[in-house]
Amino acid sequence: MEAQESQTTNAALPDEENADSIIDSPFRNNPKSDMPSSGRPSVLIADDSGVNREILARILRDEYSILTAENGLTALSLLRQQDRNIAAVLLDIEMPIMDGHEFLEKKAEIAELGNIPVIVVTSNNDPENELRALRAGAWDFVTKPYKSEIIRFRLKNAILRSQLSAFDELKYLAEYDTLTGIFNKTKFFAATHEMLMANPSESFVFIRFDIDRFNLINSYYGSQEGDTLLRYIGKMLSRFARLQTKCTFGRIEADVFGVCFPFTGMAQLTEIIDRGRACLKEYRLNFDIVPTCGIYFVEDHSIPVDRMYDKANLAAKQCKGDYINSFKVYDEEMGRAVEKEQEITNEMNIALEQGQFLPYFQPKFNLRTRCLAGAEALVRWQHPVKKLISPADFIPIFERNGFISKLDYCIWEQTCRLIRSWSEKGQPLHPISVNVSRVDLYNPHLVENICLLTARYGIPSTLLNLEITESAYMDNPEMMKKITGQLQQKGFSILMDDFGSGYSSLNVLKDISVDVLKIDMRFLSDTASPERGRSIITSIIRMAQTLGIPTVAEGVERAEQADFLRDIGCDYGQGYYFAKPMPASDYEKLLAKNG
Repeated sequence: MEAQESQTTNAALPDEENADSIIDSPFRNNPKSDMPSSGRPSVLIADDSGVNREILARILRDEYSILTAENGLTALSLLRQQDRNIAAVLLDIEMPIMDGHEFLEKKAEIAELGNIPVIVVTSNNDPENELRALRAGAWDFVTKPYKSEIIRFRLKNAILRSQLSAFDELKYLAEYDTLTGIFNKTKFFAATHEMLMANPSESFVFIRFDIDRFNLINSYYGSQEGDTLLRYIGKMLSRFARLQTKCTFGRIEADVFGVCFPFTGMAQLTEIIDRGRACLKEYRLNFDIVPTCGIYFVEDHSIPVDRMYDKANLAAKQCKGDYINSFKVYDEEMGRAVEKEQEITNEMNIALEQGQFLPYFQPKFNLRTRCLAGAEALVRWQHPVKKLISPADFIPIFERNGFISKLDYCIWEQTCRLIRSWSEKGQPLHPISVNVSRVDLYNPHLVENICLLTARYGIPSTLLNLEITESAYMDNPEMMKKITGQLQQKGFSILMDDFGSGYSSLNVLKDISVDVLKIDMRFLSDTASPERGRSIITSIIRMAQTLGIPTVAEGVERAEQADFLRDIGCDYGQGYYFAKPMPASDYEKLLAKNG
């Protein structure tokens, strides 16, 4: 309420003590006194009456540092600046510029101010006014004329409540994952240790799992979609735990979760994992959500839980990208294998930046004319110390950790650049095929990216063929049908690699249009009945002829194989019999000689 500074009569004051205090008030004409002193909590007094501000300051100055404001706008500004120092606000409702109701509404919109209690100072007993203030976030009320002891107690109680609330909030943040609402890593490990110590004679299993290629969900669908999936997994674990007699679980980091419960046998464990996979398949997303599980059987309950996690983590890495076996059980051999994998992983980004990944070209030849008909671009890692690293040592690792997408794009771009260079030199040109990994197919911009590459280097799409392994068609046939159709419309030829190595080859061929079939001679090399193997290859090639699809046999190593393939109508051959994979410079010479 507005009051004149000169009207400091006893009639305007709640008691004689306060009347006397106004005469020598340290707050009169002393703006520095409004600043908080260190070591004491601060109270912000928001009231348009200077008299009221000074009375409240006098009551509280022995216990608190005081800040004052003449209206809600100034009070809100001070609260924003001093939020870590202000323990409470004493707020008048009727003020100019911004009244108390508007102040409460604005404060409620600022999350970091939510725990600062506001006590409304009022001179009228209006239930509607009080209800409105409570709805807007007021914690308590004090009435005029002021009673010193009541103000002190109500203020102290409000601050204590806010401190307890802040403590509960900090405790929650210390123990729970704020996204999923389940235990965080620290609390999960502590709860697991407590459970194991309380049940020393019982067998337990510790499972660490994540979602294969989860980073692609964030990249292609957005982090919001990724967060929604993580919350879904948190709820899934909560439901599972309610069905167990003993169980701990939590989110360890990113998409990595852990769960520990009594082990009663492999049949039970396999059933649990299968149920989890089925539950994830029900999630509303056009993405093959596959969990990767690492399992550690707890034999010694005294081992630190973080060591158990490390062992389960090693096991999980062994089945990353394995679409048949989604879990592995830890054994000591894994430690040695993981060390090698980690070494490669540590160097992969530097290798990409320094241009250590190079395309090598394995020529394809027409089996009837024995003329050069193109090549396949294969990646080689030219390490500055280890020299040439075999793809068998790094491709499976990159497929598991998702780096294969960057590597594929690197090889695609180098291939396009070389085709452009050969064209400018007047070399005869043949199509070069590049590999499209399973991970690439989940990129919604795949078609656009490939088209932009060929456009950037000014080469026709007919000179860049795309090889997709047959197993990739099995994951999501509808998606594959859509992607291959879009690429073919842009003029790219699609080669189905490793045809015949899967269980549903004919169904795939029936449903998805491909331009060339590649048959790997090695997938029949270990057969005890060579004649049966030759009959199968003959049948595949004749079927392809009927469908009007050219065939390429890869892995041709002997002259009699080449002759056999030519005689049964295979169109092209690729393998060590014709030529090994070679650097770009050697392939360019081959072009000049055999083009």
